[in-house]
Amino acid sequence: MAAISKITIDGFKAFPQEFELNLDGKNLLMYGENGSGKSSIYYALHALLQSQCKDKCSIYFSTTHPESIVNKYTNKPNAKVEIKFEGSDVAYSISQAGYNESVPQATSPLRDLNGKCIFINHKLLFNVFSFRNSQYIDLFPVFIKDILPFTLTRDQSKYISELYDEAVAKIKRKGRGNRIDDTYKDLIKKFNKETEYLIKLINQNAVPTATDIFNNNFRDIGDRKLKISLEYNDNRDDIPQPNKSYWLRLGYRYHPVEIAGRMENKKLSTELEVLQPVITLKVEELQNDNVTYKPVPKPQTQFNEAKLTAIALSIRFALLNTVDPADGRFLALDDMLISLDMSNRMKVITYLLDKVAPLYKLYVFTHDRLFYHTFKRKIETQYKKTDWSFGGIYINDSTTPNEPNYVPDNKSKIEKIEEAYKCHDYFRCGTLLRQECERCLNELLPDSFRIKADPNTGASVPKNLDELIGSLEEFCNHEQIDYSQFKDLKTYKDLFLNSTAHNDITSPFYRNEIKICKQAITLLAQINRAKTIDCHRDLSIIQNNKKGENFTIRLRLREPLRLLEYSDEKRISYYNKCEILRIISPNIDMNVNEGYESIYVAYKEICKRYDLIKQDNLLDILQDRGELLRNKL
Repeated sequence: MAAISKITIDGFKAFPQEFELNLDGKNLLMYGENGSGKSSIYYALHALLQSQCKDKCSIYFSTTHPESIVNKYTNKPNAKVEIKFEGSDVAYSISQAGYNESVPQATSPLRDLNGKCIFINHKLLFNVFSFRNSQYIDLFPVFIKDILPFTLTRDQSKYISELYDEAVAKIKRKGRGNRIDDTYKDLIKKFNKETEYLIKLINQNAVPTATDIFNNNFRDIGDRKLKISLEYNDNRDDIPQPNKSYWLRLGYRYHPVEIAGRMENKKLSTELEVLQPVITLKVEELQNDNVTYKPVPKPQTQFNEAKLTAIALSIRFALLNTVDPADGRFLALDDMLISLDMSNRMKVITYLLDKVAPLYKLYVFTHDRLFYHTFKRKIETQYKKTDWSFGGIYINDSTTPNEPNYVPDNKSKIEKIEEAYKCHDYFRCGTLLRQECERCLNELLPDSFRIKADPNTGASVPKNLDELIGSLEEFCNHEQIDYSQFKDLKTYKDLFLNSTAHNDITSPFYRNEIKICKQAITLLAQINRAKTIDCHRDLSIIQNNKKGENFTIRLRLREPLRLLEYSDEKRISYYNKCEILRIISPNIDMNVNEGYESIYVAYKEICKRYDLIKQDNLLDILQDRGELLRNKL
């Protein structure tokens, strides 16, 4: 199945009138303030796909039902949600009449799609760890609400949540007696076996497992490794015990009572009941011996929110299908990272773009403007921008009732600058030029160029634009970039960029100067130092000295290896910290252990020391496990 081409929402939640969102088969990154309607799009997709599992259309789309989510201002008699896919005119929709296909299909493609799509929002992540210190973590409520309704049984006959719903609806007895019908026992057994299979997948059979995802992608540098596992056991205890997992089963409910000064369990009822299952979380931490793992008794009290969120995401991501090719499935994310700082958000963003986006369409909704622009910029500089739709959704308060209005964000800052210049809007042009100049310099320059010590407190503070421009010449010289095209930026900044930024309308504007400045900043924007090369930390260089002797240089990166792209040339950035570990030749085998602020300085020093034939571009000689880095681009 192709990806979604269009979503239509009419009279549902935040949308009183018909709203169309054209995706054209692309990923989506959408910004919207709380109440703007972005979450309504998320829930519209959720409700449509869940119609294949739980038909609640008659409730959701009834204006008289207490659970109705029809917009209270709509004048449409039939509210609906509808999607279409690329290359097809067939519309798949839900309304009060239920699920409908404009052209009936032999088998609804949405049935399979529901079992392959993922929905994650901040509520799901919160529910994973919203437990008091006195409680143990039971994840079954999370599974039954957000995971099992989207997971088909292995024989593809039903969603696992449907088995549970049938089991808890009513105990099926055999004949007129009290014996339990065998088909009912089989139903419970099937639910337990399917859930157990899912738990084992997360723990040990997924590629990668929850443990692998956390340790390789979300763990902070220097933190100990964790072992993450869920427990779902066929415990035979007559009375369920705290801190233990249990299968879905038939039994009796008890409550503790004090009898003769001693606590005992007493039956609440003589009637056989369906006892809810329990899925417990077990987290173990690697000890100092780097072999032994020790259980963390209460993760909700031992770990901060960032680590707890990372654990929750690792569990959910372990259920992503990373093997089969993409087939229309998507991952919808609604404000799921609101509890994380930007450094931890970047880890998740990188994981989504590197590991998930090649296999799933991503529909990302956020109310955080900084997160939106950071995510967008990472896509623009390191990934294929044309695969994405960007935009914001806003409430149009000029209409009655107020309606959400989607505004595509499909123009780059340079395009907006050019547009303002052509319209002779020099004030806006100057403002945009300053913003773009600051952005480019903050992205290009290494940390040591962007940060300074406060003279009063000694604390690290960001440099101002003057200081950033002052660092550009040294940066260009080291990166072998012609600085002459940027040498007048300081003059232009003082001449009119400051004026526009400070709303100084008395300052004259010079069209030609703005044109020259625009050209310089356009060239500056073309320098890309945001990409990193996916490689191991330990690399090697193999080359000869002037006598023809073969040398092997082993080195270790101190940070992700940054690539510099400019004028159709790719090279390793000068500003990559490393450590030379070892030198091997026919006559030398020596540990060095020398640290350098620049990989080029390190290489130059070793070449000088051992009379090696120096190369200009490290991409052509740096090897990762025997493979040239240039071949990994």
